[in-house]
Amino acid sequence: MENEEKARVSHRYKYNRMILVRVLILTGIFGFAMFIPLALKLYDVAIAQHDELERKAIDQQMSSYPITVGRGTIYDRNKNVLAVSASVETVCVSPRDIPADKEKFIADGLSEILGIDSDGILDRIEKGKKNNRANEKIKEQVEREEADKVRAFILANKLSSGKPMIFLQPGSKRYYPNGSFASNIIGFVGAENTGLMGLEAVYNKQLSGTPGRTVAARDSGGRSLPNQYEMYYDALEGYDLVLTIDETIQHFAEKHLETAVIENEAANRGCVIIMDVRTGGILAMATKGDFDLNEPREIADEDIRRELESLGADVYPEALGEAQQAQWRNKAVNDTYEPGSVFKIFTAAMALEEKVVNESDRFNCTGSIEAGGHIIRCHKIAGHGSQTFLESLLHSCNPAFVAIGDRVGPEKFYDYMRAFGFMEPTGIDLQGEARAIIAPYETYSRQASARAVYSFGQTFKVTPIQMITAVCAVANGGYLMKPYVLSQVAGKDGRVVEKNDPAPVRQVISAETSRTMCAYLEECINQGTGSNAYVKGYHVAGKTGTSQKRDIPDADELGLYVVSFAGFAPANDPQVAILVMLDEPGLDRAQRMGGYMAAPVAGRIFADVLPYLGVIPQYKEGEAMSVDVTVPFVKKSPVSDAEKAAKKEGLTVRVIGDGDTVTDQLPAAGVLVPASTEMILYTEGIKPSETVTVPNVIGKTPEQANAEMTNAGVFMRPIGAQRTPDAYLTAAWQEFAGQEVPYGSVVSVEFRSTDVHD
Repeated sequence: MENEEKARVSHRYKYNRMILVRVLILTGIFGFAMFIPLALKLYDVAIAQHDELERKAIDQQMSSYPITVGRGTIYDRNKNVLAVSASVETVCVSPRDIPADKEKFIADGLSEILGIDSDGILDRIEKGKKNNRANEKIKEQVEREEADKVRAFILANKLSSGKPMIFLQPGSKRYYPNGSFASNIIGFVGAENTGLMGLEAVYNKQLSGTPGRTVAARDSGGRSLPNQYEMYYDALEGYDLVLTIDETIQHFAEKHLETAVIENEAANRGCVIIMDVRTGGILAMATKGDFDLNEPREIADEDIRRELESLGADVYPEALGEAQQAQWRNKAVNDTYEPGSVFKIFTAAMALEEKVVNESDRFNCTGSIEAGGHIIRCHKIAGHGSQTFLESLLHSCNPAFVAIGDRVGPEKFYDYMRAFGFMEPTGIDLQGEARAIIAPYETYSRQASARAVYSFGQTFKVTPIQMITAVCAVANGGYLMKPYVLSQVAGKDGRVVEKNDPAPVRQVISAETSRTMCAYLEECINQGTGSNAYVKGYHVAGKTGTSQKRDIPDADELGLYVVSFAGFAPANDPQVAILVMLDEPGLDRAQRMGGYMAAPVAGRIFADVLPYLGVIPQYKEGEAMSVDVTVPFVKKSPVSDAEKAAKKEGLTVRVIGDGDTVTDQLPAAGVLVPASTEMILYTEGIKPSETVTVPNVIGKTPEQANAEMTNAGVFMRPIGAQRTPDAYLTAAWQEFAGQEVPYGSVVSVEFRSTDVHD
């Protein structure tokens, strides 16, 4: 019995133990099974969604507002403002704080004020609400007038009580006070105030600064906690840029270039560069046509705009983009062209430097020369005959320069092209500088025809900035300078943090060769192809060029040429260099020459720039009588005093009447006339009051034009080229042709030489 009881107890114990084990096992299995989704959820919350949930938690508990920073100002070298930032505001909404019944009302209200589609605003509110957003931008760069209307809308509808549904954040907007002025240099910014083009892009980091931020904690109701819970991250203002550009000189360049592009019907625009010969600093750089920096995406050219508007919707976006890119191109840096006869400057300089030519050397031109089986012709069909080295340059004789280039030799010639900077970009601090297109030495050296045409600037391409940089090297004693536009980067307190100093790259030719070339190139103005760049009282030096666009089929038949002029002044103390280039001018072929189209533009610019820079005129023999003087005011003066004042200015005098006091005068006081002009003094009554018609004297010689103007009752003020004899000098432009003007008015007439074959 006792043993049986023990057996039952033992059996019961084993049975209970087995049940317990099974329960524990089942509990473990069910517990583990239940833990898996919990663990997965925990993993999802703690790891997979960590960043998103953390962002939402911070967004709920913290408010963060940017502290905007003003973009740096861009100045010219005299601290005139070229680009500046002004305060604007950004209109924002807090989607999570907008009740459903207010969404449409707010969207419609902001739409009416801001001129934005109501459905678009509503869509932003709804998307922001799904993401529990407290800051959704509706419109950036809102001007004060619109911003004030938004504030009035908020107050009138109590949209800021408690949790603000609409609020405004301070910001800044870029303004360009001069519109299209220097547009291809300065560039512009995008919606986020980030530089997209030009100096705005190149120096975006310096101009942008670093925005600050205010971070504050919120309570469970979304209200900001007291100040001790706020943190401030200071904003760092953007630096200012001071350029080498001179606003006044830039205006001169743009004014005369725009006139030239229109008058010469330059289909592919034109450019002007003005450089400080000694430093490489860019004083002006203009491309016309251009665009308004305040509306950079608007097509400025009306003809192109109308053409775009006529396109279908399927091709319009692409065509618009191409047109925008075209007007944004800085032709002086982004484009290449065949330099033509302007390149003879460098062929002559390298020949002098290598001492393979001298002043006594003569070159015979029969009208053509053979090179590698190709006949190369001179613009003078009959040829120039025997001519000196200088005369070859003055005549711009291609056959002579083929011979001069041959004397230099292919290896030396190619080395000098590299030394003058044509083989690599200049490194100017502007976007998209193009590379010259020049044949490899192996190709160039083994083709006699290539070597021949290279000597006078054909079949290869350079950039305008390379060309003027090389011209400065010829003028300044032989030093190739690195061109630059930025003078310095400065803080708001004026502290300079970055500065560009003149940087010589290498010396290419000797000072002696430089002096000789300066004298030779001045003669190109005095009696050569550059005579239309002549400026009374100033020693201007330079060379003209005309090149066919040989990479375009049928370029000659289509009349696709580039005309240019490159020069500097004063020739006896070079200070400033100018390059003018007109691409695809549309006038008659007889006038399609750099000497006829580009040289006058340079002359007008020199005439404005040199006095502005304080360069004192140095009149040559015979110039004093034709120099412009200002007519003095002599009305109510005794006749004797009036005669003295007039003669002091170099004017001759004719008195009409027997009185002792001047009652009126011609020309009027303050106008510019040649020193030899006859001034008429009236002593009885008044001068004639009728109006007269200005005759059209285009195409007339100076004597013919002056006679017609005098007979019509007006004074002629001749400008432009002047030479004796003037058999090739004719009027190319004048004021007021066919218009009625007061009797005795002064009319400017520009004369150009037609004997200017490049």
